[in-house]
Amino acid sequence: MWFIRNSKTSQIAYTLTRISLGIVLVYASWDKILDPAAFARIIANYQIISGSTGNLIALYLPWLELVCGACLIINRWPRGSALITAGMMVLFMAALGYNFYRGIDVNCGCFTLKENAPGSMWYYLARDALFLAMAIGIVKHPPSNLG
Repeated sequence: MWFIRNSKTSQIAYTLTRISLGIVLVYASWDKILDPAAFARIIANYQIISGSTGNLIALYLPWLELVCGACLIINRWPRGSALITAGMMVLFMAALGYNFYRGIDVNCGCFTLKENAPGSMWYYLARDALFLAMAIGIVKHPPSNLG
């Protein structure tokens, strides 16, 4: 990663981060791809966007997560995929933060579509911040060392 000086250690950290984040994205997309209607209901619980917009997001967002995750795993366009992932994390954190501010406790819908899934808003925000940091680390990794 960009903050590790040793080239070999940096390459190992980069590869582990890239593959780990890719696996997270692929895993997160799976339930949403299989049941877009349930994902649309989760999106509606955020009470931020209209139903038709939420339906479109429920159809397309999981596929974007899957493609970005697959690209990170196979090391194809990793910086672009990580940049898109970072943007998604910022949007997810903004939606969670806005609902946290309004006092609305929502299931984020990240890894399960069960409405009574365990977790808290603080946990969801911290987890997404970690994924954002991973994505930024991949984007900032020097292109000459990609492997």
